[in-house]
Amino acid sequence: MILSNVDIKKALKEGKIKISPPPQEKQFDTSSLDLRLDTEFKEYDKELLDQDGVKVDVDYSEFNFTKFSRKYLKDVPKETDGSFIIKPKAFILATTLEKITLPFESQLAARVEGRSSGARLGLVVHLSAPTIHAGFSGKITLEIINHGYAHIRLDPHKDRICQIIFEQVSSVPEKANLSQFQDQASVTGGSAS
Repeated sequence: MILSNVDIKKALKEGKIKISPPPQEKQFDTSSLDLRLDTEFKEYDKELLDQDGVKVDVDYSEFNFTKFSRKYLKDVPKETDGSFIIKPKAFILATTLEKITLPFESQLAARVEGRSSGARLGLVVHLSAPTIHAGFSGKITLEIINHGYAHIRLDPHKDRICQIIFEQVSSVPEKANLSQFQDQASVTGGSAS
């Protein structure tokens, strides 16, 4: 069952969903909540990864994103007004401004989806990781790709880049090993850098 805007507001009031900073009324749609961009944008350092004589292999079975990202990600330069330009074919990691907390006992999980206005420009906000598990707490990392032909300017704290859809979980989940991204405040999985 997907929560309506009425259900989302009720869950926020009851503490079943915690969002910081609290959402503004314009962020609510009938069955989702828009999320905004924070100020951290990172991209893979192509010069470091494409050095002559260097081959970067990733053993996925032993992969630790936090370690890998701290070595190979770099900041995307901001424009003078604080915005970011995502060029055609660029791949950028960013976080939501909002920190989302879904306590286990709330029996809620969520999905992050793009918004149609961005999609029509060719903007993808997540590749294959839309699930926000019950028990998660942290900012949501977005895997943004510009598949379009225009340069797209994104304004942190202003642009509603994606939407989160909340879903009822059939029972209180067993507490499991939460991912390396629990309590993340940065795209690298740790505190913002």
